[in-house]
Amino acid sequence: MCEMKNHTVDSPLAFCYISLEKQKGAIAMDIRNIDIYNLPKWFSDIIEEIDILCEEALRSSVSYSKITEERYRILDKHDFISRLTDDGGVEEPMELTAGETKALSRFFTLEYDKARAESIQMYLLGCSHIFKLLRMLEEI
Repeated sequence: MCEMKNHTVDSPLAFCYISLEKQKGAIAMDIRNIDIYNLPKWFSDIIEEIDILCEEALRSSVSYSKITEERYRILDKHDFISRLTDDGGVEEPMELTAGETKALSRFFTLEYDKARAESIQMYLLGCSHIFKLLRMLEEI
């Protein structure tokens, strides 16, 4: 159990408050209710910095590079996939050959692998930040 600004929290992961000091006092924000598409500027800047750190780490990954290279090769060879994946790109039904269907299937497999690698990298970055925070808290 943890106490934060007059709030008792049973699980810091399930229920967390971010306190912002303002001229008229502190505001508590329930992290479960944060709209990720309408973040405060300071929080948006933090997320942008984390995205950059993840991209840098992924650039040095051989397996991630292979995934993205193959993904780009498929997109270059099969322009219909770009139309399918872009918003509003398909205006009418499409008929695909067996080869095109196979390419589309491979593309979506690569998309899944790419998203999975990005999620794992984000998780690992979060873990490293937690360990740094715990070390700093031990010094207090």
